[in-house]
Amino acid sequence: MNVYVGGDVSKGYADFCLMDGEGEILLEIQLDDTRQGHSQMRKLICKCNRKVGLEEELEVALEATGGMERNWLHLFRKLDEADEADLNVYRFNPLVIRRFTEQKLHSNKTDEINAQALADYLRLGLAEEKVAYTDEGPDDGLKTLARKTQRMVNQSVDLQNELQALLQRAHPELVQYVRDHLSQWTLRLIKQYPTPSEVVEAGPEALSEIPYVTEEKARSIVEAAQTSVASQTDKDTALTLSLTAEDLLRLEKRIDRLKERLWNRVRDRRAPRLLASIEGIGKWSAAVLYCEIGDITQFSSAKKLIAYAGLDPQREESGDIAREKTISKQGSSHIRSVLYGCVTAAIRNGSNPPVRDLYDRLKERGKHQKVAEVACMRKLLAIVYGCWNNNERFDPTHEKRLKARQAEKKSTGEA
Repeated sequence: MNVYVGGDVSKGYADFCLMDGEGEILLEIQLDDTRQGHSQMRKLICKCNRKVGLEEELEVALEATGGMERNWLHLFRKLDEADEADLNVYRFNPLVIRRFTEQKLHSNKTDEINAQALADYLRLGLAEEKVAYTDEGPDDGLKTLARKTQRMVNQSVDLQNELQALLQRAHPELVQYVRDHLSQWTLRLIKQYPTPSEVVEAGPEALSEIPYVTEEKARSIVEAAQTSVASQTDKDTALTLSLTAEDLLRLEKRIDRLKERLWNRVRDRRAPRLLASIEGIGKWSAAVLYCEIGDITQFSSAKKLIAYAGLDPQREESGDIAREKTISKQGSSHIRSVLYGCVTAAIRNGSNPPVRDLYDRLKERGKHQKVAEVACMRKLLAIVYGCWNNNERFDPTHEKRLKARQAEKKSTGEA
């Protein structure tokens, strides 16, 4: 007898559905994510394993739920490794199962229906070998560290925006130095002398003691502060500016240490080095993408990786008209976040010709900047897939040479 197990994991528990090869439900059960719950699941799997013949299947599928499924995956992996059961275990992008249930006209979404859908998906033979769960790729600790660091980076961005907005009112003459980037010297200056009056009182000599502040720059800052047009220079505002600058200095120092640690942990692996070879993707971004994507073999095409990142375009149909409406955003927000930074850097610097050329073409056609950027994110992720899957470093001329060969073949064929 074939047995298919679908598991919908929630915080602290999971709903499981056991189904046979005819689609009959053998059991529906809710188990806690505890030793007792895992013990019950172990007994169920071992019992099923005894009923499954040599030519039959015992398969388990779970949805990727932001890491909540990992304890259950660990259990199933241990059962397989200990030869307690001959298991095929799969972890699916929730979007895959959602589309499957929509096609089957399942409605009234509940956890039980999700578990049934997962079991049914396996029963119909729709699972691919490429999406089988494996231990390849980074360990969970690296992914956890990468996400923690990303949250700190986002916190830093929020603080920078807060500081720049306040600086416009409290010390507008300094805005020119922080418009593109909040450097260490500007943060130290703001921490020590947050208002124009404090800058004037300190004088050029004190300011020039700050690293990277030359005597000429110090004099210029003091002269501008003497005729400041600041409208908010009270003591409370000064304290807020000083504390925000201090928080940023401390936070950025910690971020730099964590970024370095993460890269040092993965730099000896082939995949992160391949990703870092792609123009626009730095070492930190390469490490994050490696941790978030994991095992590239679980994706049979670049399109599936793009869907996993939630960058797949959604279509809206009305009568005979079909148009792309937006991206699904039903995948990894962490991948989208790091890709956005990479794409904006690649577009600004023009360092990645395929990405920059696509951006320019879309802008020439009148596309909105955000639309063009999202298209470039898809393009960059496709490049990531190609380099990683083919085990090749990035070649910025590859696309042009490929198109030239195709054009040559076409002209030769026509001749």
